[in-house]
Amino acid sequence: MMRKLLESATNATAGPVRRHRGLFIRLGAILRDRQGVGGVEFALVAPMLLVLYLMAFELTMGFSAAKKASLASNAVADIVAREEKVTKAFLGTMPDVAKAIFVPYPPSNLLIKVTAIKIDSAKAAKVAWSWSSTGVAPYGVGTQAPVPADLLIADTFLIRSELSVSHELMTYLPGLVSGGTKSLTLYREFYYRQRLGAQITCNDC
Repeated sequence: MMRKLLESATNATAGPVRRHRGLFIRLGAILRDRQGVGGVEFALVAPMLLVLYLMAFELTMGFSAAKKASLASNAVADIVAREEKVTKAFLGTMPDVAKAIFVPYPPSNLLIKVTAIKIDSAKAAKVAWSWSSTGVAPYGVGTQAPVPADLLIADTFLIRSELSVSHELMTYLPGLVSGGTKSLTLYREFYYRQRLGAQITCNDC
Protein backbone atom coordinates (compact mmCIF):
# COMPACT_ATOMS: atom_id res chain seq x y z
CA MET A 1 0.00 0.00 0.00
CA MET A 2 2.81 2.36 0.94
CA ARG A 3 4.61 1.57 -2.32
CA LYS A 4 1.55 2.49 -4.34
CA LEU A 5 1.25 5.78 -2.51
CA LEU A 6 4.91 6.59 -3.15
CA GLU A 7 4.61 5.69 -6.86
CA SER A 8 1.52 7.79 -7.15
CA ALA A 9 3.24 10.80 -5.50
CA THR A 10 6.30 10.38 -7.74
CA ASN A 11 4.18 10.28 -10.89
CA ALA A 12 2.26 13.36 -9.77
CA THR A 13 5.53 15.29 -9.26
CA ALA A 14 7.21 14.06 -12.45
CA GLY A 15 4.39 15.25 -14.69
CA PRO A 16 4.88 19.01 -14.13
CA VAL A 17 8.68 18.61 -14.21
CA ARG A 18 8.48 16.93 -17.61
CA ARG A 19 6.16 19.66 -18.88
CA HIS A 20 8.49 22.43 -17.65
CA ARG A 21 11.47 20.63 -19.07
CA GLY A 22 9.78 20.44 -22.45
CA LEU A 23 8.98 24.16 -22.28
CA PHE A 24 12.61 24.99 -21.54
CA ILE A 25 13.77 22.78 -24.39
CA ARG A 26 11.45 24.54 -26.85
CA LEU A 27 12.50 27.97 -25.53
CA GLY A 28 16.17 27.06 -25.92
CA ALA A 29 15.52 25.92 -29.48
CA ILE A 30 13.87 29.28 -30.27
CA LEU A 31 16.80 31.20 -28.80
CA ARG A 32 19.29 29.14 -30.82
CA ASP A 33 17.32 29.55 -34.04
CA ARG A 34 19.05 32.07 -36.37
CA GLN A 35 16.60 31.89 -39.27
CA GLY A 36 15.31 35.35 -40.26
CA VAL A 37 17.98 37.31 -38.35
CA GLY A 38 19.19 38.90 -41.59
CA GLY A 39 15.67 40.04 -42.44
CA VAL A 40 15.18 41.61 -39.03
CA GLU A 41 18.54 43.40 -39.22
CA PHE A 42 17.72 44.70 -42.70
CA ALA A 43 14.33 45.96 -41.52
CA LEU A 44 16.08 47.90 -38.74
CA VAL A 45 18.86 49.35 -40.91
CA ALA A 46 17.01 49.94 -44.22
CA PRO A 47 15.11 53.11 -43.18
CA MET A 48 18.32 54.83 -42.06
CA LEU A 49 20.12 53.79 -45.24
CA LEU A 50 17.26 55.15 -47.33
CA VAL A 51 17.35 58.48 -45.45
CA LEU A 52 21.12 58.75 -45.92
CA TYR A 53 20.77 58.02 -49.63
CA LEU A 54 18.06 60.66 -50.11
CA MET A 55 20.02 63.24 -48.10
CA ALA A 56 23.15 62.56 -50.17
CA PHE A 57 21.09 62.99 -53.35
CA GLU A 58 19.64 66.31 -52.14
CA LEU A 59 23.07 67.60 -51.11
CA THR A 60 24.43 66.66 -54.53
CA MET A 61 21.60 68.61 -56.15
CA GLY A 62 22.36 71.58 -53.90
CA PHE A 63 26.06 71.57 -54.80
CA SER A 64 25.13 71.32 -58.48
CA ALA A 65 22.79 74.34 -58.20
CA ALA A 66 25.51 76.32 -56.37
CA LYS A 67 28.01 75.52 -59.12
CA LYS A 68 25.55 76.56 -61.83
CA ALA A 69 24.90 79.84 -59.97
CA SER A 70 28.64 80.58 -60.03
CA LEU A 71 28.90 79.71 -63.72
CA ALA A 72 25.88 81.86 -64.60
CA SER A 73 27.08 84.94 -62.68
CA ASN A 74 30.55 84.56 -64.17
CA ALA A 75 29.15 84.23 -67.69
CA VAL A 76 26.99 87.36 -67.35
CA ALA A 77 29.94 89.50 -66.19
CA ASP A 78 32.18 88.06 -68.91
CA ILE A 79 29.68 88.73 -71.72
CA VAL A 80 28.99 92.31 -70.68
CA ALA A 81 32.72 93.04 -70.20
CA ARG A 82 33.33 92.18 -73.86
CA GLU A 83 31.13 95.07 -75.10
CA GLU A 84 31.88 98.77 -75.57
CA LYS A 85 28.23 99.81 -75.45
CA VAL A 86 25.21 98.03 -74.03
CA THR A 87 21.49 98.72 -73.84
CA LYS A 88 18.63 97.60 -71.64
CA ALA A 89 17.51 95.30 -74.44
CA PHE A 90 20.94 93.65 -74.52
CA LEU A 91 21.11 93.31 -70.75
CA GLY A 92 17.58 91.90 -70.80
CA THR A 93 18.95 88.78 -72.48
CA MET A 94 21.18 87.96 -69.50
CA PRO A 95 18.44 86.00 -67.66
CA ASP A 96 18.20 83.76 -70.74
CA VAL A 97 21.95 83.16 -70.52
CA ALA A 98 21.62 82.20 -66.87
CA LYS A 99 18.62 79.93 -67.51
CA ALA A 100 20.52 78.14 -70.28
CA ILE A 101 23.31 77.35 -67.81
CA PHE A 102 20.82 76.06 -65.22
CA VAL A 103 19.31 73.53 -67.66
CA PRO A 104 17.81 71.02 -66.90
CA TYR A 105 16.95 72.63 -63.55
CA PRO A 106 14.85 75.78 -64.06
CA PRO A 107 16.01 78.51 -61.62
CA SER A 108 13.49 79.86 -59.12
CA ASN A 109 13.31 83.56 -58.18
CA LEU A 110 16.23 84.38 -60.45
CA LEU A 111 17.57 87.92 -59.94
CA ILE A 112 20.46 89.44 -61.88
CA LYS A 113 22.13 92.80 -61.30
CA VAL A 114 24.82 94.28 -63.55
CA THR A 115 26.76 97.31 -62.36
CA ALA A 116 29.42 99.37 -64.15
CA ILE A 117 32.00 100.76 -61.75
CA LYS A 118 34.41 103.59 -62.58
CA ILE A 119 37.53 103.84 -60.41
CA ASP A 120 39.13 107.31 -60.65
CA SER A 121 42.71 108.39 -60.10
CA ALA A 122 42.11 108.65 -56.33
CA LYS A 123 40.90 105.02 -56.29
CA ALA A 124 37.34 106.07 -55.52
CA ALA A 125 34.96 103.45 -56.95
CA LYS A 126 31.60 104.85 -58.06
CA VAL A 127 28.64 103.50 -59.99
CA ALA A 128 28.62 104.56 -63.65
CA TRP A 129 25.33 102.78 -64.38
CA SER A 130 23.42 99.78 -63.11
CA TRP A 131 20.72 97.40 -64.35
CA SER A 132 18.54 94.76 -62.75
CA SER A 133 16.39 92.00 -64.21
CA THR A 134 13.49 93.51 -62.21
CA GLY A 135 13.60 96.56 -64.50
CA VAL A 136 14.62 98.93 -61.69
CA ALA A 137 18.19 100.23 -61.43
CA PRO A 138 19.56 98.76 -58.17
CA TYR A 139 22.17 101.47 -57.51
CA GLY A 140 22.22 105.21 -58.10
CA VAL A 141 24.74 106.73 -60.49
CA GLY A 142 27.68 108.24 -58.61
CA THR A 143 27.15 106.27 -55.41
CA GLN A 144 30.00 104.40 -53.76
CA ALA A 145 30.52 100.86 -55.03
CA PRO A 146 32.20 98.09 -53.01
CA VAL A 147 35.27 96.73 -54.78
CA PRO A 148 37.72 94.08 -53.52
CA ALA A 149 41.07 95.55 -52.48
CA ASP A 150 43.02 93.64 -55.12
CA LEU A 151 40.81 95.14 -57.87
CA LEU A 152 40.87 98.70 -56.58
CA ILE A 153 43.28 100.10 -59.18
CA ALA A 154 43.28 103.76 -60.22
CA ASP A 155 41.76 104.72 -63.59
CA THR A 156 40.16 101.36 -64.30
CA PHE A 157 36.65 100.23 -65.16
CA LEU A 158 34.84 97.16 -63.80
CA ILE A 159 31.68 95.22 -64.51
CA ARG A 160 30.11 93.55 -61.48
CA SER A 161 27.47 90.87 -61.86
CA GLU A 162 25.30 89.73 -58.95
CA LEU A 163 23.08 86.69 -59.24
CA SER A 164 20.74 85.22 -56.66
CA VAL A 165 18.49 82.20 -57.05
CA SER A 166 16.35 80.13 -54.71
CA HIS A 167 16.90 76.43 -54.14
CA GLU A 168 14.55 74.15 -52.24
CA LEU A 169 16.45 71.61 -50.16
CA MET A 170 14.42 68.63 -48.97
CA THR A 171 15.09 67.57 -45.39
CA TYR A 172 14.36 63.97 -44.38
CA LEU A 173 15.07 64.29 -40.66
CA PRO A 174 12.36 66.71 -39.50
CA GLY A 175 13.33 66.08 -35.88
CA LEU A 176 16.69 67.76 -36.49
CA VAL A 177 15.59 70.62 -38.74
CA SER A 178 12.35 72.56 -38.93
CA GLY A 179 9.93 71.59 -41.68
CA GLY A 180 10.24 69.18 -44.59
CA THR A 181 11.87 71.67 -46.99
CA LYS A 182 14.42 74.40 -46.49
CA SER A 183 14.62 77.32 -48.91
CA LEU A 184 18.16 78.48 -49.64
CA THR A 185 19.19 81.64 -51.49
CA LEU A 186 22.32 81.12 -53.56
CA TYR A 187 24.18 84.38 -54.17
CA ARG A 188 27.19 84.84 -56.43
CA GLU A 189 29.16 87.96 -57.36
CA PHE A 190 31.86 88.43 -60.02
CA TYR A 191 34.00 91.33 -61.23
CA TYR A 192 35.46 91.71 -64.73
CA ARG A 193 37.50 94.47 -66.33
CA GLN A 194 36.32 95.77 -69.69
CA ARG A 195 37.94 94.14 -72.72
CA LEU A 196 37.75 97.05 -75.17
CA GLY A 197 38.22 100.79 -74.76
CA ALA A 198 38.34 102.70 -71.50
CA GLN A 199 34.79 102.01 -70.32
CA ILE A 200 31.44 100.44 -71.19
CA THR A 201 28.47 102.75 -71.65
CA CYS A 202 24.74 102.20 -71.32
CA ASN A 203 22.77 105.23 -72.48
CA ASP A 204 19.31 103.98 -71.51
CA CYS A 205 20.16 102.34 -68.20
